[in-house]
Amino acid sequence: MSFLGQFLYRHLKGYRLLVVLAIFITITQVGSDLVAAMPLKFIPSKISNPGSDPACTFPFLDGVLTFFDTPALDPSLAPPPTPPNQPPRQPPPAPCPANPTDPNSVLHPRITMHSVNGVIVFSLLMLAMFGLLSAFLVHLELSIATYIAQHLSARLRKELFDHLQRLSLDWHDKQKKGDLVQRVTGNIADIEKLVTDGLVDLLAGTMTLLGVAIIMFFISPQYTLLSLAIAPVLFLIVSVYTGGIKAAAKSKAKAAGKIGDVATEDINALTVIRAFMLEKRELWRFGQQVRAHREAGLRAGYLQSQFTPLVSVLVVLGTASVVGVGGYVAAGNNFNLGLFTLSASTVDVGTLILFLTYLKMLYQPMRDLSKLTTLASNAASGAERIQEILDEAPEVVDTKETYPGPQKLKGEITFEDVRFGYQKDRPVLKGIMLHIPAGRKVALVGYSGGGKTTLAKLIPRFYDLEDGSIKIDGLDIRKYPLHVLRQNISLVLQESVLFEGTVRENIEIGRLGAPLDDVIEAAKKAHIHDAIMKLPDGYDTLVREQGNNFSAGQRQRLAIARAFLRDAPILILDEPTASLDVEAESEVMHALDTLITGRTVVTISHRLSTLGHVDEILVLADGNIIERGTFQELKQQHGFFAHLLEEQNRYNLAMGEANESNGLSHLGEHIEQLTLFDPTSVFG
Repeated sequence: MSFLGQFLYRHLKGYRLLVVLAIFITITQVGSDLVAAMPLKFIPSKISNPGSDPACTFPFLDGVLTFFDTPALDPSLAPPPTPPNQPPRQPPPAPCPANPTDPNSVLHPRITMHSVNGVIVFSLLMLAMFGLLSAFLVHLELSIATYIAQHLSARLRKELFDHLQRLSLDWHDKQKKGDLVQRVTGNIADIEKLVTDGLVDLLAGTMTLLGVAIIMFFISPQYTLLSLAIAPVLFLIVSVYTGGIKAAAKSKAKAAGKIGDVATEDINALTVIRAFMLEKRELWRFGQQVRAHREAGLRAGYLQSQFTPLVSVLVVLGTASVVGVGGYVAAGNNFNLGLFTLSASTVDVGTLILFLTYLKMLYQPMRDLSKLTTLASNAASGAERIQEILDEAPEVVDTKETYPGPQKLKGEITFEDVRFGYQKDRPVLKGIMLHIPAGRKVALVGYSGGGKTTLAKLIPRFYDLEDGSIKIDGLDIRKYPLHVLRQNISLVLQESVLFEGTVRENIEIGRLGAPLDDVIEAAKKAHIHDAIMKLPDGYDTLVREQGNNFSAGQRQRLAIARAFLRDAPILILDEPTASLDVEAESEVMHALDTLITGRTVVTISHRLSTLGHVDEILVLADGNIIERGTFQELKQQHGFFAHLLEEQNRYNLAMGEANESNGLSHLGEHIEQLTLFDPTSVFG
C-alpha cells in the first residue's frame, strides 16, 4: 500500500492543496459527528441525576448553560409574585457524581446549578446545529473527492496514452492490445473509485477511531479499554487478509486484460474466423481467459466472504461486552476482571447510551475495512500495472538542442554505416551505406525479412540506430526536432488507416487545420474527389471504424490525399498497391504518378515489373545492399534481381497459362454443346 500512496502523491501534483482542504473538512465533519452525539449522554444523565450535569464533564459549558436557566424554559424558576420585580429563582444546587479514583471529587464535589429543561433545550440545539454542519461538510468533502478523482483519472489517462504513443514500435509489437486498453480504462477506473469512495471513508474512519477513543477515554478510561479490546484482533485479521485479497485482485486485473486482448483480436478477425469455422476454437480460447478471470474473482470473493463475517462477529462480541458490563455497573454493581475494575455507578445511563452510539461509529469503519481493503487492493494492482508502462523509457527521445535550421527540408538522405536490430544478437541491417540525392526515386526490393521496411522506418526515426548515422540534408536526424523531421516525410502504407471522424478530418491529418480548398485540391490530385462528392454528405461524411465504409482503393487514395496535403519533400511508399485488385491498383498508381513528382521517393515493392520508372533499385538480402542499379542494368547483370524477376515472371506466366487453359476448356464445352444441338428439334 506504500507504493499506492507514493503513486497517488506523485500524480496529485497541483491538487495537493485540495487534498489538504479535504482532509481538514473531513476532520471537522468527524468532529461534528462526535459532538452531535453528546446530547445522547447529557439528557438521560441529567434526568436520572440532576447533579450529572454537562458542566461536570466539560466545565467550559457552565456559562453557556446559565443562559438557558430562564423561566421561559423552566417555569419553576419564575420569581415569586411578591414582592414585585424579584430576580428569577436559581436552579437547586446539586453535586457532580464522584469519581472513586479521585478522592478530591468525593471530599470536595463540584456543585452545579442548572435546570433540567435548560440542559434538554441546549442539548437539542447542539444536536441540530452540529448535525446540519456535519451534513454540509459531507457534501463538501464528497464534492471535492469527486473533483479530485475525475481530474486525476483524466490526467492519468492522458499521461498513459501519451506515453504509449511515444514508446517504440518494437515494444508495442510485443504487447497485447487488449491488455493495454484495460490498463488505460479499467485500471485507472479502479484508482478513480478508490479516490471517490475509498479515501474519504478511510480518512473519516481513521479520524472517527481516534476521536471516539480520545473522548471515550476522557469520559471513562476503564470503560474505553473494554470497548476497544477487540481492536488489536481486528487489525491483525485485516493485515492477514489484505495480502491475499490484493494478490487475487492483481490476478483478476491481469485476467481482465487478457480477456480484452482476445476479444479485440477476434472482433478484428471475424471474417477469418468464419471462413475457417474457428468459432468453437475461439470460444474455447476466450473461455480460458474468462475462467482465469472468474477463478481470480472467486478467490478474492472467498477471502472477502471470510473476512466480512469475522469483522461482524468481533463487532457483535464487542457490543455485547460493552452493553453487558455497562448495564451491570450502571445498576450499582462493581465489575472486577483481574486488574480491570469498574466501580459501581461510574457508568450511568447517559454514559452507556453515549458509549453505544460511539461504538456504532467506531465499529462502522471496522466493518468498512473489508470494502476499503478490496478497493485499495484493486487500486494498488492497477497502479502497479500503470507504473509498469510509465517506467518504460521511450526508445526515441526528442532532441533538447535548439534547432536554428529551416522547417522545410530538401530531401537528401544519407546512410552512413547504419547498423540496427530489434534484438541485440539479431542484426537486421549490417552497415548500410547509401546516398539518395534530393528528388531521386529509389526502390527497395528483396525477399521478406531482408530489411527493406526496417530501413524505411529508420528515416522518420521510428527507431534509433545501434551504430552509424542517417542524415537528411547533411544533418543527423537525431539533431532534428521530431516534429520538424516527421513533417517533412509522408508515408503511404500497404494498409492505410482511417480514423473515426469526417472525410475532411481524415485528409486534414496530412496538415491539421488546412483550409477546405486545400483539402479539396489534395483530393483532386489523389483522384478521390469525385468519389467523395458522391457520398451523402460529401467531405462531411462520417468514416466508420477503420474506414469500413470505403473500399481498399478509396482508403489508399485518401491516404495519398493526405500526402498531397502534407506536401513533404520525402515520400515513403510501403507496398501501397499490394492488397488491391487490378482496377483499384490502376487508380492508385495513377494518383501516385502525380504524387512522386519532384520528391525524394523510397518505395518498397514486390512487384518488380512496376519499377521501371524509378531512378535506382536497391536489392537487400540479409541486411546488406547486394545489388544496385536501374531496372535494365540489374536485369542485364543476371544477378539476384534478375533471378527474382525471372521467378516472378515464371509464376505470372504459369498463372496466365492456367487461366487460359480454363478459358479454352470452357470454350470447348460451349462448342461441344453447339455441335450437339439439332436445329430440327426447333423447327420440326
